[in-house]
Amino acid sequence: MKTKTNNSNNATARRGFTLVELLVVIGIIAILAGMILPALSKAKDSAKKAQAKSEMQNISGAVRTYEAEYSRYPIPTQITQQLKTPDYTFGTLHMTGNSSRRLTNPKGEILPSIATPGRVQVSNAELVAILRAQEKFRNNRSTSNRNHKMNPKKINFLNAKDVTSTTQGGVGTDGVFRDPWGSPYIVTVDANYDGKTIDAFYGQSSVSAMEGNEGLVGLSRVKGGYQANSPVLVWSLGPDGDAGTDTNAIEGSNKDNILSWQ
Repeated sequence: MKTKTNNSNNATARRGFTLVELLVVIGIIAILAGMILPALSKAKDSAKKAQAKSEMQNISGAVRTYEAEYSRYPIPTQITQQLKTPDYTFGTLHMTGNSSRRLTNPKGEILPSIATPGRVQVSNAELVAILRAQEKFRNNRSTSNRNHKMNPKKINFLNAKDVTSTTQGGVGTDGVFRDPWGSPYIVTVDANYDGKTIDAFYGQSSVSAMEGNEGLVGLSRVKGGYQANSPVLVWSLGPDGDAGTDTNAIEGSNKDNILSWQ
């Protein structure tokens, strides 16, 4: 009987020790997960930022190559005919039929109004269509390149991934080229051919002003706003999918914006 009781106690001890080991292992895994997951999230975010930078460079390069080929920039005729500013920003207003509406981010939130003053407002969809020699968007709406009037040689200047929605990164069914977080790239093009550009958003003093003639994010103050020494500016609203004129370029919702000229 004594031997049986001892054996029973030893078995119970072994079972208890195994349970303790299991709890220790679970604890270690939880600690490691707490350390690894933030690192993975940060790495994923860094990868998206690098992708955005690459896509912005591709857009800028395509616009420059187009200009070298045609001696003009890919700004639709209906815009150049009524443009009253030195440059044009393909912003957050998207043409649907005869009117424009503000685009939304993947959360369904309406994006801030970023647009060059004027009667005709279009997003980067029209720019992308011209650069890709497209007469129609995939939703069957006609583009500004109808009858290939804006790209008569039918050259594809821009390689970009087509996606099947209007919330993913890539070129959506509406023709808008969106960043990896699902918001449209903002593109400003030198419309008066002076080699410099004033963006409809970053050109504002509420966003880029500093003391003297120097502006934030590498811009300089001139008559008409804050400009960059580049014929093409491309930028992303970043991970938060937002931007605001109620704060400067390096704070608040603007802090995570990604700029091609920096």
